[in-house]
Amino acid sequence: MSESTGFFSKLGHRITQVRTFVINSVFVIVVLSILVSLFGGNDAPTIRNNSALIIQPMGSIVEQNVVPTNWQDALFQDSSDATIEIGHILHAIKIAGSDEKIKMIVLDLSDLNQVSLTQAKRIVSALQTFKETGKKVISYGNVFEQNQYYIASSSTELYMNPWGQMLLQGYGGNNLYFKDLLAKLDINMHIFRVGEFKSATEPFSRINMSDEARQASSSLYQGIWDELVDGIAENRQLTSNEVNDYAQNFDVLLAKTNGDMARAALEANLIDELLTQDQVETRIAAEVGRYEDEINGIGMRSYLNMRGLMDETNDENAAEIGVIVVQGAILEDGQGVSNVASAQDVIRRIRQARFNEDIKAIVLRVDSPGGSAFASELIRQELELFQVTGRPVVASFANVAASGGYWISATSDAIVAESATITGSIGIFGVIPTFEKSLSRIGVYTDGVGTTPLARGMDSFAGLSPQAQAIFQSSVEFGYGQFIDLVARGRDMSKAEVEEVAQGRVWQGSKALELGLVDALGDVNVALEKAAELAGVEQWQAIDLRQPIDPRSIFIIEMMDSFGLVLSARTNPLLRSIQEQLDTLAMFTDRRHTFALCLACTN
Repeated sequence: MSESTGFFSKLGHRITQVRTFVINSVFVIVVLSILVSLFGGNDAPTIRNNSALIIQPMGSIVEQNVVPTNWQDALFQDSSDATIEIGHILHAIKIAGSDEKIKMIVLDLSDLNQVSLTQAKRIVSALQTFKETGKKVISYGNVFEQNQYYIASSSTELYMNPWGQMLLQGYGGNNLYFKDLLAKLDINMHIFRVGEFKSATEPFSRINMSDEARQASSSLYQGIWDELVDGIAENRQLTSNEVNDYAQNFDVLLAKTNGDMARAALEANLIDELLTQDQVETRIAAEVGRYEDEINGIGMRSYLNMRGLMDETNDENAAEIGVIVVQGAILEDGQGVSNVASAQDVIRRIRQARFNEDIKAIVLRVDSPGGSAFASELIRQELELFQVTGRPVVASFANVAASGGYWISATSDAIVAESATITGSIGIFGVIPTFEKSLSRIGVYTDGVGTTPLARGMDSFAGLSPQAQAIFQSSVEFGYGQFIDLVARGRDMSKAEVEEVAQGRVWQGSKALELGLVDALGDVNVALEKAAELAGVEQWQAIDLRQPIDPRSIFIIEMMDSFGLVLSARTNPLLRSIQEQLDTLAMFTDRRHTFALCLACTN
């Protein structure tokens, strides 16, 4: 026995040694490749006169990049996880407007996988300010999705490939419902909920959407759709009816062009001209010239590396306002995961701000559909401790700030949302699957003893006893009551008033303003100004409060980005959809089985 144990122990040790050697070898190869690129004779990027700033975002636009917590993960991360911070795009556009060497911006959105309407609106606003300087914005694409197109529609000149297409497919879609599948598998799904509109549990209990969920979702998506249509119409100098007609009757318009999608978009005045990529480059080169057979331009990453990622406005006398981003599903842990907001990480950053007297206020930038009710409350409690010191907290809502995302913000001194923000979803639910019937079908049974009824009454393989079910339902009802109390206290509303807008119902940001769930509409800059006002400071600067990351991880990612070692951000749509479903299931990890989560809060 000892010989066997010794053999496997030595084998495991050898495998570990080989794995470490391989990882270290790859690290060395990457570093050497970077050094060769740096000193191998290639010209460093420069900003020449009359340049075009080429903005070509790859992957998904996010509020904040999440860097892996160790360099091994950074080295081997999947290129399909590529993200780019919206702040970097906005900053590049801003400084290019006053840069005498930049003549125009060229937008290439072909590798942009995901951008929300709220993000698109911020980019459009920045581009409009840029155009006010008299400079051009030129966009070109083969296939435009609707939020991509909204950004491109603000361009001075908008071109599309003669074989391209542009669809305005609208917001919404279908959900998967598992009730019959669960019944066939004899999985007993115990559901505990409060709130007439809390539809997060419907996929487990129904075969279709309830009338309440349909009513809430229809109202929400119609409002957001109207914003998109109105925005495109304004950018393209069309009427909203003309844009909406293109979306609603595309089949009719397409029949008139004998199936030519590009021609249909052109005839609807949504595209300026149909050109091949070479023709577009020739047009651009005619204005900015060429350099060594390439358009006289510079990529956004290189431009920011040379001009600086941040405004150089550090003032020792200016007060500091800390910005903390809460992005993704809220769980107790999950640090270093791009689609998870780790409560432990967020709390750590809030606590650091609390003990830093130079920070006079916090702006909480929220882009989250919620998650664990307990994790959400932990974050809110820590924010309240900051407020106890006499310093304000202002919540700033991005694309989604619903359920747990609203919970953490409920007692803030002020809440600022964007007009297309999805928010609300004030409700609690619990989901616990048990497999006693499934096991009995294959001849597996459970039996045992316990000192209390709960010792055997809370078992995934034996089922939930009536007592256990009563306990979970009471816990969910208590959590809902606490949620209502927090909103009533934070928003200075009565419980009855909160109940009218709660029960899990979701709202558009502009509607939330009417209902009193938020104080103002605007982006993070509006929230920063509000925080400065509440803190009573006139001179201030925003400080990005991020969790410290392994410097080697940052080095590897920045170098790989700079030298093009991340080759592509394209992923198979089916695989991406499957991954999204798996990510959803991963949200249900709270040990208390109580969730403040809005599964429908995506657009």
